[in-house]
Amino acid sequence: MSRIYNALIALVAAAVFIIPLWCIYEKIFFQSWKRTMVYMIFGFYLAVVLALVGFPNITMLQMELTVNLIPFIYMLSDLVNACLNVFLFVPFGFFLPMLWKEFRSIKSVALAGIVATSFIEISQLFTGRATDIDDIITNSIGTLIGYFIVRFVTENFTKRTLSDSKINDFYLICGSVGVIMFFLQPFVSTWLWGILL
Repeated sequence: MSRIYNALIALVAAAVFIIPLWCIYEKIFFQSWKRTMVYMIFGFYLAVVLALVGFPNITMLQMELTVNLIPFIYMLSDLVNACLNVFLFVPFGFFLPMLWKEFRSIKSVALAGIVATSFIEISQLFTGRATDIDDIITNSIGTLIGYFIVRFVTENFTKRTLSDSKINDFYLICGSVGVIMFFLQPFVSTWLWGILL
């Protein structure tokens, strides 16, 4: 339960930066309030994911080499955590093809899921948490489930998708959320915890 509270505080702290920054991006890059609002939801989702998985930040860097490269060795003994890892990345697989035409093939979404979760797992080397191949597998499965859900819902991506989104927007959003979560969010989170406690 404490991880959920931490994630909510991190989300509020990240939102302090995401909301005004996305308003600036709307004028310069996104050029559509509808697109900006959907991108903001995607940015909030990424912030929550990074908070839940223990993404490192500037105030808590510590190097610890705990790596599991043998697949499925811990997955069966911790089935609840494996299922949570799957569910955590379902929205990722849902958002990508809904927002960007470059992610409307199973190959591109699978690759994006593997790259994103590999980045997260490698970053955990700097948090004292374990880097685990099982997390890459379960997160990638969740991404694919999200892809199949959105494909079913949108009838092969022909309806209810956001049009004219640029792939550079995706990189801008991911990079901005990463920088916010690493450099800025920890200080606002500490301040919010100080108020609450």
